[in-house]
Amino acid sequence: GPLARDCQAYHFSPAAQFRVVVLDAYDLSILGREPDSPRYQESLRLLREKNSNDNLNSPAGLKEPQFVEFNGGFSQGQLDWFNEVLKFSDETQEKVIVMGHLPIHPDASDRVCLAWNYEDALAVIHSHRCVVCFLAGHLHDGGYCLDSHRVHHLTLEGVIETPPESNAFGIIYVYEDKMILKGGGRISDRVMHF
Repeated sequence: GPLARDCQAYHFSPAAQFRVVVLDAYDLSILGREPDSPRYQESLRLLREKNSNDNLNSPAGLKEPQFVEFNGGFSQGQLDWFNEVLKFSDETQEKVIVMGHLPIHPDASDRVCLAWNYEDALAVIHSHRCVVCFLAGHLHDGGYCLDSHRVHHLTLEGVIETPPESNAFGIIYVYEDKMILKGGGRISDRVMHF
């Protein structure tokens, strides 16, 4: 699709009527980018517009606390691409699981760990009927909600917090009408019906 060369979003279909979309939640970010690159400059401008703190990793006093340096967001080009993928999935009656490192629903995360423009990603998802689940990470304590459009938002617990002598893992079993997450260590078991 028409994604920027440095955007890492992609999608695939591992089985009939089923699609996985992986979003690049750091498409807009100053992390991992050369300071003289246009994407870095655009991201820094947005971050400074929303975060007036000297320490850009501090959410202190922010109306939108997700605008910190350790987060990122989705470019308009990626959101347009995502919309087209979901439009195709609607037309072909696929069920779609979306993944991204940063959570996009405030009820499945604390507000500091959300993607910068999480509302834009949610608006794309809510304008289609095919998405059944959004899987995220980033918030080490994890989180979950079933939103008003019946989309499951599961933020997986951080395996980095698992003691060295334990075993952390998650296996997802996907069925026509549900997903079952079996976890070990910090990962909690969960059943999500579509």
